[in-house]
Amino acid sequence: MRARPVPLALAALPLAVLASMSAASGARADQTPGGDTEAGGYSVSVQVKFTGNAAPGGGGGSTLAVNLHPVCWWEAAPGDYTNAEAMLDWYDAVTGGVQSPGMFAQYGPRSVWEDAAAREASGQDLSWYKAYCKDPRDYVDYGLGSVDTGDDNPIAGNNPTWTTFLFRAFGAGEEIPAPMVTPEELAQAARDNLQIPDPEIDRNPRVHETGDATLVGLPTFFWVTDPDSVGGEAGERFIRAEVVGAGEAVWAEVTAATGGLNLDWPGGHKLCPPEVAMKPYTAGMGEAGACTVEFQRASTGYPGGYPVQASTAWTAQWVGSDGGGGALDPLANEVTELIPVAEVQNVVEP
Repeated sequence: MRARPVPLALAALPLAVLASMSAASGARADQTPGGDTEAGGYSVSVQVKFTGNAAPGGGGGSTLAVNLHPVCWWEAAPGDYTNAEAMLDWYDAVTGGVQSPGMFAQYGPRSVWEDAAAREASGQDLSWYKAYCKDPRDYVDYGLGSVDTGDDNPIAGNNPTWTTFLFRAFGAGEEIPAPMVTPEELAQAARDNLQIPDPEIDRNPRVHETGDATLVGLPTFFWVTDPDSVGGEAGERFIRAEVVGAGEAVWAEVTAATGGLNLDWPGGHKLCPPEVAMKPYTAGMGEAGACTVEFQRASTGYPGGYPVQASTAWTAQWVGSDGGGGALDPLANEVTELIPVAEVQNVVEP
Protein backbone atom coordinates (compact mmCIF):
# COMPACT_ATOMS: atom_id res chain seq x y z
CA MET A 1 0.00 0.00 0.00
CA ARG A 2 1.38 3.40 -0.95
CA ALA A 3 1.80 5.78 1.98
CA ARG A 4 -0.47 8.77 1.63
CA PRO A 5 0.29 12.29 2.87
CA VAL A 6 -2.10 13.85 5.36
CA PRO A 7 -4.09 16.88 4.16
CA LEU A 8 -3.93 20.18 6.00
CA ALA A 9 -7.64 20.60 6.54
CA LEU A 10 -9.74 22.42 4.08
CA ALA A 11 -9.61 25.34 6.45
CA ALA A 12 -7.64 27.55 4.24
CA LEU A 13 -5.10 30.07 3.27
CA PRO A 14 -6.37 33.53 2.36
CA LEU A 15 -6.37 34.55 -1.26
CA ALA A 16 -3.55 36.98 -0.54
CA VAL A 17 -1.31 34.15 0.59
CA LEU A 18 -2.01 32.09 -2.52
CA ALA A 19 -1.44 35.12 -4.70
CA SER A 20 1.97 35.68 -3.10
CA MET A 21 3.24 32.19 -3.97
CA SER A 22 5.97 32.38 -6.59
CA ALA A 23 5.40 30.10 -9.55
CA ALA A 24 8.99 30.74 -10.59
CA SER A 25 10.19 28.75 -7.58
CA GLY A 26 8.71 25.53 -8.89
CA ALA A 27 5.19 24.90 -10.13
CA ARG A 28 3.89 27.01 -13.00
CA ALA A 29 0.39 28.11 -13.73
CA ASP A 30 0.85 26.77 -17.27
CA GLN A 31 2.54 23.50 -16.35
CA THR A 32 1.48 20.42 -18.26
CA PRO A 33 -1.02 18.30 -16.28
CA GLY A 34 0.00 14.84 -15.22
CA GLY A 35 2.82 15.53 -12.79
CA ASP A 36 5.58 15.72 -15.42
CA THR A 37 6.85 19.07 -14.14
CA GLU A 38 8.65 18.65 -10.82
CA ALA A 39 7.72 21.29 -8.25
CA GLY A 40 10.23 20.42 -5.54
CA GLY A 41 11.22 24.04 -4.98
CA TYR A 42 7.67 25.32 -4.49
CA SER A 43 6.86 26.42 -0.94
CA VAL A 44 4.07 28.09 1.00
CA SER A 45 3.86 29.71 4.42
CA VAL A 46 2.06 27.55 7.00
CA GLN A 47 1.31 28.35 10.64
CA VAL A 48 3.01 25.74 12.83
CA LYS A 49 2.84 25.44 16.62
CA PHE A 50 6.03 24.22 18.30
CA THR A 51 6.05 22.76 21.81
CA GLY A 52 8.51 20.78 23.94
CA ASN A 53 11.65 21.62 25.90
CA ALA A 54 13.51 22.43 22.66
CA ALA A 55 10.75 24.56 21.13
CA PRO A 56 11.29 28.22 20.25
CA GLY A 57 10.04 30.24 23.19
CA GLY A 58 10.59 27.44 25.70
CA GLY A 59 8.33 24.64 26.88
CA GLY A 60 5.22 26.78 26.48
CA GLY A 61 5.89 26.80 22.79
CA SER A 62 5.23 29.33 20.07
CA THR A 63 3.48 29.56 16.72
CA LEU A 64 5.59 30.49 13.71
CA ALA A 65 5.05 30.91 9.99
CA VAL A 66 7.13 28.19 8.33
CA ASN A 67 7.81 27.69 4.62
CA LEU A 68 6.93 24.11 3.69
CA HIS A 69 6.97 22.24 0.38
CA PRO A 70 3.42 21.09 -0.35
CA VAL A 71 2.32 17.82 -1.92
CA CYS A 72 -0.79 19.46 -3.37
CA TRP A 73 -1.90 23.07 -3.60
CA TRP A 74 -4.02 25.60 -5.49
CA GLU A 75 -2.70 28.53 -7.50
CA ALA A 76 -4.07 31.07 -9.97
CA ALA A 77 -5.20 29.46 -13.22
CA PRO A 78 -3.49 30.34 -16.51
CA GLY A 79 -5.02 33.15 -18.51
CA ASP A 80 -7.04 36.10 -17.22
CA TYR A 81 -8.10 34.19 -14.11
CA THR A 82 -10.06 37.10 -12.57
CA ASN A 83 -12.30 37.43 -15.65
CA ALA A 84 -14.81 34.57 -15.82
CA GLU A 85 -15.99 35.48 -19.34
CA ALA A 86 -12.40 35.49 -20.60
CA MET A 87 -11.80 32.18 -18.84
CA LEU A 88 -14.79 30.66 -20.65
CA ASP A 89 -13.17 31.68 -23.94
CA TRP A 90 -9.88 30.21 -22.71
CA TYR A 91 -11.66 26.96 -21.85
CA ASP A 92 -13.09 26.73 -25.36
CA ALA A 93 -9.68 27.39 -26.89
CA VAL A 94 -7.96 24.76 -24.74
CA THR A 95 -10.53 21.99 -25.04
CA GLY A 96 -11.38 22.69 -28.67
CA GLY A 97 -14.70 20.97 -28.12
CA VAL A 98 -12.99 17.68 -27.26
CA GLN A 99 -14.25 15.91 -24.14
CA SER A 100 -11.96 12.91 -23.80
CA PRO A 101 -11.86 11.23 -20.36
CA GLY A 102 -8.54 12.89 -19.51
CA MET A 103 -9.69 16.31 -20.74
CA PHE A 104 -13.00 16.08 -18.90
CA ALA A 105 -11.22 15.06 -15.68
CA GLN A 106 -9.09 18.19 -15.74
CA TYR A 107 -11.35 20.94 -17.02
CA GLY A 108 -14.86 19.69 -16.30
CA PRO A 109 -17.97 20.30 -18.41
CA ARG A 110 -18.49 23.61 -20.19
CA SER A 111 -21.60 24.21 -18.10
CA VAL A 112 -19.42 24.84 -15.02
CA TRP A 113 -17.50 27.57 -16.83
CA GLU A 114 -20.72 29.04 -18.25
CA ASP A 115 -22.18 29.19 -14.74
CA ALA A 116 -19.12 31.08 -13.45
CA ALA A 117 -19.43 33.62 -16.27
CA ALA A 118 -23.13 34.08 -15.46
CA ARG A 119 -22.41 34.56 -11.75
CA GLU A 120 -19.81 37.20 -12.55
CA ALA A 121 -22.20 38.94 -14.94
CA SER A 122 -24.69 39.15 -12.07
CA GLY A 123 -22.18 41.05 -9.93
CA GLN A 124 -20.09 38.39 -8.19
CA ASP A 125 -16.30 38.68 -8.12
CA LEU A 126 -14.71 35.38 -9.12
CA SER A 127 -11.19 34.09 -9.62
CA TRP A 128 -10.27 30.80 -11.28
CA TYR A 129 -7.70 28.57 -9.58
CA LYS A 130 -6.11 25.28 -10.54
CA ALA A 131 -5.08 22.43 -8.24
CA TYR A 132 -1.66 20.79 -8.58
CA CYS A 133 -0.27 17.63 -7.03
CA LYS A 134 3.32 16.47 -7.47
CA ASP A 135 2.00 12.91 -7.70
CA PRO A 136 -1.37 12.76 -9.52
CA ARG A 137 -2.47 9.87 -7.31
CA ASP A 138 -2.69 12.31 -4.40
CA TYR A 139 -5.67 14.17 -5.87
CA VAL A 140 -7.98 11.79 -3.99
CA ASP A 141 -6.43 12.72 -0.65
CA TYR A 142 -6.73 16.38 -1.56
CA GLY A 143 -10.49 16.04 -1.92
CA LEU A 144 -10.48 16.21 -5.73
CA GLY A 145 -11.54 12.71 -6.64
CA SER A 146 -14.33 10.32 -5.74
CA VAL A 147 -12.47 7.17 -6.76
CA ASP A 148 -8.99 5.98 -5.77
CA THR A 149 -7.45 4.77 -9.03
CA GLY A 150 -4.48 3.10 -7.38
CA ASP A 151 -1.47 3.49 -9.64
CA ASP A 152 -3.47 5.00 -12.52
CA ASN A 153 -2.80 8.59 -13.46
CA PRO A 154 -6.26 10.11 -12.86
CA ILE A 155 -5.81 13.01 -15.27
CA ALA A 156 -4.46 10.97 -18.18
CA GLY A 157 -7.77 9.24 -18.90
CA ASN A 158 -6.58 5.85 -17.64
CA ASN A 159 -9.68 5.31 -15.53
CA PRO A 160 -13.07 6.31 -16.97
CA THR A 161 -14.70 6.40 -13.50
CA TRP A 162 -12.46 9.23 -12.35
CA THR A 163 -14.40 12.46 -11.83
CA THR A 164 -12.08 15.15 -10.54
CA PHE A 165 -11.94 18.71 -11.82
CA LEU A 166 -8.68 20.60 -11.33
CA PHE A 167 -10.17 24.04 -12.02
CA ARG A 168 -12.50 25.91 -9.72
CA ALA A 169 -13.91 29.43 -9.54
CA PHE A 170 -13.70 30.96 -6.04
CA GLY A 171 -15.82 33.89 -4.96
CA ALA A 172 -14.30 36.94 -3.27
CA GLY A 173 -13.44 36.02 0.32
CA GLU A 174 -14.17 32.34 -0.25
CA GLU A 175 -11.70 30.06 1.46
CA ILE A 176 -9.25 28.26 -0.78
CA PRO A 177 -8.30 24.73 0.33
CA ALA A 178 -5.03 24.80 2.22
CA PRO A 179 -1.92 23.09 0.86
CA MET A 180 -1.28 19.48 1.81
CA VAL A 181 2.05 18.62 3.44
CA THR A 182 3.49 15.41 4.84
CA PRO A 183 4.51 14.79 8.47
CA GLU A 184 8.02 14.11 7.16
CA GLU A 185 8.17 17.63 5.75
CA LEU A 186 6.90 18.93 9.09
CA ALA A 187 9.55 16.87 10.92
CA GLN A 188 12.27 18.62 8.95
CA ALA A 189 10.82 21.98 10.00
CA ALA A 190 10.79 20.79 13.63
CA ARG A 191 14.42 19.69 13.38
CA ASP A 192 15.40 23.05 11.88
CA ASN A 193 13.72 24.87 14.80
CA LEU A 194 15.26 22.77 17.60
CA GLN A 195 16.63 25.06 20.29
CA ILE A 196 19.87 23.63 21.74
CA PRO A 197 22.09 26.04 23.71
CA ASP A 198 25.80 26.20 22.92
CA PRO A 199 27.91 24.26 25.45
CA GLU A 200 29.41 27.20 27.31
CA ILE A 201 31.85 25.91 29.95
CA ASP A 202 33.33 26.93 33.27
CA ARG A 203 36.33 25.42 35.07
CA ASN A 204 38.32 25.12 38.25
CA PRO A 205 41.03 25.92 39.32
CA ARG A 206 41.73 29.49 38.26
CA VAL A 207 45.00 30.77 39.66
CA HIS A 208 44.53 34.52 39.79
CA GLU A 209 48.26 35.26 40.14
CA THR A 210 48.86 33.65 36.71
CA GLY A 211 46.00 35.18 34.75
CA ASP A 212 43.34 32.67 35.84
CA ALA A 213 45.47 29.83 34.53
CA THR A 214 44.94 26.20 35.38
CA LEU A 215 47.92 24.06 36.34
CA VAL A 216 50.02 21.40 34.65
CA GLY A 217 49.68 17.91 36.08
CA LEU A 218 46.64 18.66 38.24
CA PRO A 219 42.99 17.86 37.42
CA THR A 220 41.03 20.71 35.89
CA PHE A 221 37.30 20.38 36.48
CA PHE A 222 35.02 21.37 33.58
CA TRP A 223 31.23 21.69 33.45
CA VAL A 224 28.57 23.29 31.23
CA THR A 225 26.93 26.40 32.59
CA ASP A 226 23.55 25.42 31.08
CA PRO A 227 22.47 21.79 31.62
CA ASP A 228 20.17 22.07 28.59
CA SER A 229 23.25 22.31 26.37
CA VAL A 230 23.84 18.59 27.03
CA GLY A 231 20.14 17.66 27.22
CA GLY A 232 20.04 17.33 31.01
CA GLU A 233 20.84 14.01 32.63
CA ALA A 234 19.01 12.08 29.89
CA GLY A 235 20.99 13.81 27.15
CA GLU A 236 17.86 14.59 25.12
CA ARG A 237 15.94 17.55 23.73
CA PHE A 238 12.41 17.27 22.34
CA ILE A 239 10.21 19.28 19.99
CA ARG A 240 6.72 18.75 18.55
CA ALA A 241 5.43 20.58 15.48
CA GLU A 242 1.73 20.70 14.62
CA VAL A 243 -0.08 22.48 11.82
CA VAL A 244 -2.42 25.13 13.19
CA GLY A 245 -6.05 24.82 12.13
CA ALA A 246 -5.79 21.41 10.50
CA GLY A 247 -9.06 19.52 10.72
CA GLU A 248 -7.15 16.25 10.58
CA ALA A 249 -4.12 16.45 12.88
CA VAL A 250 -0.81 16.82 11.07
CA TRP A 251 2.13 16.64 13.46
CA ALA A 252 5.69 15.44 13.87
CA GLU A 253 7.86 14.94 16.94
CA VAL A 254 11.66 15.09 16.90
CA THR A 255 13.96 13.87 19.66
CA ALA A 256 17.62 14.91 19.63
CA ALA A 257 20.09 12.88 21.70
CA THR A 258 23.73 13.50 22.60
CA GLY A 259 26.45 11.40 24.18
CA GLY A 260 27.63 14.39 26.18
CA LEU A 261 30.29 17.10 26.15
CA ASN A 262 33.36 16.74 23.93
CA LEU A 263 36.48 18.62 24.99
CA ASP A 264 39.29 18.96 22.44
CA TRP A 265 42.60 20.76 22.84
CA PRO A 266 46.02 20.48 21.17
CA GLY A 267 47.07 16.90 21.80
CA GLY A 268 44.02 15.76 23.74
CA HIS A 269 40.33 14.81 23.76
CA LYS A 270 37.76 13.83 26.36
CA LEU A 271 34.06 12.93 26.26
CA CYS A 272 32.04 13.56 29.42
CA PRO A 273 28.52 12.04 29.59
CA PRO A 274 25.65 14.50 30.16
CA GLU A 275 25.18 13.71 33.86
CA VAL A 276 28.91 14.28 34.41
CA ALA A 277 29.29 17.35 32.18
CA MET A 278 26.53 19.23 34.02
CA LYS A 279 28.04 18.74 37.49
CA PRO A 280 29.71 21.98 38.70
CA TYR A 281 32.80 21.92 40.90
CA THR A 282 32.36 22.25 44.65
CA ALA A 283 35.03 22.58 47.31
CA GLY A 284 36.56 19.24 48.23
CA MET A 285 35.05 17.50 45.20
CA GLY A 286 36.87 14.38 43.97
CA GLU A 287 37.51 13.36 40.37
CA ALA A 288 35.09 10.43 40.47
CA GLY A 289 31.97 11.31 38.49
CA ALA A 290 33.44 14.65 37.41
CA CYS A 291 34.53 15.97 34.02
CA THR A 292 38.26 16.47 34.51
CA VAL A 293 41.23 17.06 32.22
CA GLU A 294 44.92 16.90 33.15
CA PHE A 295 47.12 19.11 30.98
CA GLN A 296 50.66 17.79 30.59
CA ARG A 297 52.38 20.95 29.37
CA ALA A 298 52.11 24.68 29.92
CA SER A 299 50.38 26.64 27.17
CA THR A 300 53.55 28.56 26.30
CA GLY A 301 53.45 29.39 22.60
CA TYR A 302 49.63 29.68 22.53
CA PRO A 303 48.71 33.36 22.97
CA GLY A 304 45.95 33.55 25.54
CA GLY A 305 46.12 29.84 26.31
CA TYR A 306 45.22 26.50 24.75
CA PRO A 307 42.21 26.70 22.40
CA VAL A 308 39.82 24.26 24.06
CA GLN A 309 36.82 23.37 21.93
CA ALA A 310 33.66 22.36 23.79
CA SER A 311 31.15 20.65 21.50
CA THR A 312 28.05 18.48 21.46
CA ALA A 313 26.96 16.14 18.66
CA TRP A 314 23.29 15.21 18.36
CA THR A 315 21.35 12.54 16.51
CA ALA A 316 17.75 13.33 15.53
CA GLN A 317 14.84 10.90 15.18
CA TRP A 318 11.26 11.71 14.21
CA VAL A 319 7.79 10.15 14.38
CA GLY A 320 4.69 11.56 12.70
CA SER A 321 0.92 11.52 12.68
CA ASP A 322 0.91 9.13 9.70
CA GLY A 323 2.91 6.49 11.60
CA GLY A 324 6.10 7.32 9.74
CA GLY A 325 9.45 8.10 11.26
CA GLY A 326 13.19 7.75 10.97
CA ALA A 327 16.48 9.59 11.19
CA LEU A 328 17.09 13.22 10.30
CA ASP A 329 20.39 14.98 9.69
CA PRO A 330 22.50 15.23 12.85
CA LEU A 331 23.17 18.52 14.64
CA ALA A 332 26.24 19.93 16.36
CA ASN A 333 27.08 22.91 18.57
CA GLU A 334 30.50 24.14 19.59
CA VAL A 335 32.33 26.95 21.35
CA THR A 336 36.05 27.57 21.78
CA GLU A 337 37.66 29.06 24.87
CA LEU A 338 41.30 29.99 25.45
CA ILE A 339 42.58 28.38 28.65
CA PRO A 340 46.01 29.32 29.96
CA VAL A 341 47.95 26.47 31.58
CA ALA A 342 50.88 27.25 33.90
CA GLU A 343 53.59 25.21 35.60
CA VAL A 344 53.29 24.62 39.32
CA GLN A 345 55.98 26.69 41.08
CA ASN A 346 57.31 25.30 44.34
CA VAL A 347 58.86 28.12 46.31
CA VAL A 348 61.10 27.04 49.21
CA GLU A 349 62.01 29.68 51.77
CA PRO A 350 65.70 29.56 52.94
